[in-house]
Amino acid sequence: MVLFIAAIGLVFTLYLGFQGGFAASREDGVVVKVGDRRYDIRDVQRVRANLESQLARNLGDGFDAEAAAAFLDEQAAGTVLRGALMTREAKRMGLVASMGEVREFMRGIFGNEEGALDPELVTNYAERQFGSLRAFQDVLREQILELKAQRLMWDSIDVSEAEAREALRYAQEEVEIAFVSFDGAKVPEGLEPDEAAVQALLTDPGPALQEAYDKRASEFDRPEQVKARHILIRKGDSEESAAAARKKLIDARARIEAGESFEDVAKDASEDGSSERGGDLGFFARGAMVKEFEDAAFALEPGVLSEIVETSFGFHLIQVDEKKPAQLVPFEQAREQIARDLALAEASLEAAKARAEAVAERVRGGESLIGAARAEELSVERPDAMRRRPDGFVPRLGAAPEVQRAAFALTAEAPSDPTVFEVLDRKFVLIQLLDRKSPTDEELAERVPAERDRLVRERRQGLQTAWLEGARDELETTGQLVYDLSAFNN
Repeated sequence: MVLFIAAIGLVFTLYLGFQGGFAASREDGVVVKVGDRRYDIRDVQRVRANLESQLARNLGDGFDAEAAAAFLDEQAAGTVLRGALMTREAKRMGLVASMGEVREFMRGIFGNEEGALDPELVTNYAERQFGSLRAFQDVLREQILELKAQRLMWDSIDVSEAEAREALRYAQEEVEIAFVSFDGAKVPEGLEPDEAAVQALLTDPGPALQEAYDKRASEFDRPEQVKARHILIRKGDSEESAAAARKKLIDARARIEAGESFEDVAKDASEDGSSERGGDLGFFARGAMVKEFEDAAFALEPGVLSEIVETSFGFHLIQVDEKKPAQLVPFEQAREQIARDLALAEASLEAAKARAEAVAERVRGGESLIGAARAEELSVERPDAMRRRPDGFVPRLGAAPEVQRAAFALTAEAPSDPTVFEVLDRKFVLIQLLDRKSPTDEELAERVPAERDRLVRERRQGLQTAWLEGARDELETTGQLVYDLSAFNN
């Protein structure tokens, strides 16, 4: 139901670009106002009832009226607003809806097989739903004007077969690239921070040092930790299996006391994933393990074997390798180290960029990127072929719109790009085109009609959305627009 509502909602909100309601001014009982035309709660409720019927019909037993209530309120009010804006534009364009057109509209709704209207049926419906026949006719006249304005907008949009073919080719084209990356977050061996930069940070740090300290809070305000290994023997569901498990752990302890390393015995006997690491669990603080295990580990001295510890997982033998006491390093004590770390990070970034620029200079001098990389003993990555994507995704690099655009602009005559692109966080890349594949006219021919229809719909929708948003903004600025869901919800 949620997915269906989201899909239906998209249809309406694309026309308006907003949800939730606003009010340029408020008028009692008015939900929507466009110029002098006002729509009250009853007008919106009629539209809402139709939307609710549509959802219920499509979702069947999956429809939950209560869950859909807020959505239906917003979409009903939005639909009324859209219609009012389109009707206003139709009048400004000089369009009219004659009484003959109104009668023809009613004939399409209420006419019998011969197309004849039953005046009593129409009048009863109009009075029940709209209060009077005149009010019903006015609503139909607005709907006719709305349709006429929309038809004029839509008729101004066309897409040629050539445009559709090129749009398909653009979407289906693939390129393969090679790239060389330079990681500014990886500190080169032997690199030291610039002392002048360190002193500058200490003298006039601004918010940089405090922000870095806050980000590294777990490092400077560290709870007590232990680094431990364990051997786990699962105890099973019966007393017999539990006794056998305990015996197995006693035998493992005896092997360690006889001289075998804890690591070797854990690899041989332990029954959990840590056995591959010799039972190593790494450092952990209180709260990371079950209480029985945690209490035993924090009570041990390094190098001492525990007694058998029983938990819900089974029986454990524990050995602590190292302990780290709780540590709190205040900002004033940490600021110099932070300054040095920040300066080193900046030096690392500049070093990566400088090396990337050196390779780029070789490319500008006429070398291919791959040739320049080999000369500099750099590794070259060759990701899978890619197509254009709205998010700019490049395989192995992630979202990198500038890299994607550049890749599709490269040619076989000039395949290497000397531009240094900064991607991700503190990483630089250069790229070279390896191959480009573009579909032929014959391969695209069957899909051109459907693509042409899609583009027409997309452009019509875009034109109508842009116009509606412009009309809405104009009316809101001049105080002639109300879209007030609070009136509807009260």
